[in-house]
Amino acid sequence: MTALVDDSSRFGTYRPNAAQRRLYRLMPALYRGGWTGKRIFGRLRWLDRKLASRGIADVERFGLRWRLYRTGNVSDSRLLLRPDSFDPVETDLLLRRVRPGFAFVDVGANCGFYAIRIAAAGGRVIAVEPHPEMFRRLQFNAGLNPGHALRLLQCAVGDRPGEIGIAEDSRNLGRTRIDGTGAIRTEMRPLLDIVRAEGLDRLGALKVDVEGFEDRVLAPFLKEAPDGLLPDVIVAEHTWSGNWAQDWRQAAGARGYRERTRTPTGNVILIRDP
Repeated sequence: MTALVDDSSRFGTYRPNAAQRRLYRLMPALYRGGWTGKRIFGRLRWLDRKLASRGIADVERFGLRWRLYRTGNVSDSRLLLRPDSFDPVETDLLLRRVRPGFAFVDVGANCGFYAIRIAAAGGRVIAVEPHPEMFRRLQFNAGLNPGHALRLLQCAVGDRPGEIGIAEDSRNLGRTRIDGTGAIRTEMRPLLDIVRAEGLDRLGALKVDVEGFEDRVLAPFLKEAPDGLLPDVIVAEHTWSGNWAQDWRQAAGARGYRERTRTPTGNVILIRDP
């Protein structure tokens, strides 16, 4: 495990300097500016890393505090440099649905981008992240934004209880995969067991981003969960569908879900009509 984590220094220790803050205001628009804009964006990202004495940035995004890491995790980099293009279709849809009693389970929570935003909007959130160092980052970001109904679980989610290995991708922790031969060992729990143990009697939404393990998370849950526990919305990564042993979307269709859209950032959104 080589991931950089500082969860002991106070927030503000890694505050970007004035030049970096000007870059951050400019970069999102550049990224949206087509091929030329993305080329310039890449050069400015390189400049940001040169200007930084350390690879960490303490910033505010979406009215919330974050400690983000410039390298080694794409989600951190997106939230730091182009937050408005980080899963906008998915997050806008979910945030519009948050109301009293809305419960959200985030499987593969990473740095907390979904979980913390939805908790801050008033949802009750269960955020699950198996990687030990990524979980420490998630804990720190959650602690920077206290007072919300946010519960963190360090485990994998799959089709059986027990122990499983995870294989770390040190270049992008978000691509760390559940793999029986992985060097990092962690507890694995079925999703239905987690939902019941947390005392949830209804889900507003569920997000699953686990690099090709989505079918082992979703297929058993969709087959076994009572109607009352089925979420209104499922957001799941589909770019690793070639790794699925079964297409969980068939089980979803049998439970009344229809595909609403596939997003530019690699997720499929399913809606269950009342």
